[in-house]
Amino acid sequence: MLQMPVFYQSETSRLPLRSLLLVVFLVLPTSASSDPPEFDLDHPPGRMVDVGGYRLHIYCLGQGSPAVILDAGLGGFSMDWMYVQERLRVNTQVCAYDRAGYGWSDPGPSPRSSDQIAEELWTLLSAAEIEPPYVLVGHSFGGYNMEYFAKTRPRAVAGLVLVDASHPEQAERLPDVPTRANAPDPRRLVTFFNPTVVYVHYPKPLWFPIMALMSSPKAMATEQRELLNFTVSAAQVEQAGQLPQVPLIVVTRGRRVWPDGPMGDAKEKSWGKLQQELVESVPGGRQIIAPNSGHLIHLDEPDVVAGAVREVLRRSCGVRMAQDAQPEYALAC
Repeated sequence: MLQMPVFYQSETSRLPLRSLLLVVFLVLPTSASSDPPEFDLDHPPGRMVDVGGYRLHIYCLGQGSPAVILDAGLGGFSMDWMYVQERLRVNTQVCAYDRAGYGWSDPGPSPRSSDQIAEELWTLLSAAEIEPPYVLVGHSFGGYNMEYFAKTRPRAVAGLVLVDASHPEQAERLPDVPTRANAPDPRRLVTFFNPTVVYVHYPKPLWFPIMALMSSPKAMATEQRELLNFTVSAAQVEQAGQLPQVPLIVVTRGRRVWPDGPMGDAKEKSWGKLQQELVESVPGGRQIIAPNSGHLIHLDEPDVVAGAVREVLRRSCGVRMAQDAQPEYALAC
């Protein structure tokens, strides 16, 4: 949810991971259009669906096709998207889910890499009777999963929105960013949000269940398992071929996240180039800059993300998803 994958805290930051998670996973904007969903640790807001011996949680609002499917970043879960969902529920069916091991979902089998995650998502959507085509929305590491899904199941995809998403080559091309293997202490993950504003931005009734879910041993173990396979996932996305010729919008943060100085400048420049390459991965791809957002655009400016999704929904109507698109996947506009 709150981390750019494979980035780590500086040596000057000494918050242990549990304390860090208890603080930073709570940030949501104050501009919510309605009351937050009611849930507690034992009663998720959505459905628990068996995907082959373990269950995943999926939470859907609205009706219509194409359905919008939301995947969070490394360490995130379905409630990351609550404000985006609320804004889109009047447009179509919009579903957020918990990857195996996060939120209310059961832990899943290894490896926790994008091919496994995409297969689980396909099984989940089928079992939950959420029919294709889908507009896929992925934040950060969730971008890997949604790109892999789109590349391997192009006929089921109507459009794609990447929210400050990871690039397959970012681990190699971002200057001086440690990888999982050579980080000085992989238990300390970097975040880009000021913890002093947490309680101002998140509804107080949800503080306890969110903290408990995001700081659970299950969630932290899952985050490490995904991080361990981060470069594997990147390679899988790269080797899966081309994205389908569907509407694509890349939403990129407009606020600097790295410190001032030559190294920070180089990282910012590299991130911008990587984002532009994602835009160019599909002819006609478009980029939207979220001017007031850091990495967590869907939390900082949910209207920007919702607007990008609406644009993709409009553009996807009447567009064939692939030359051999199956007629039962025709869009309902």
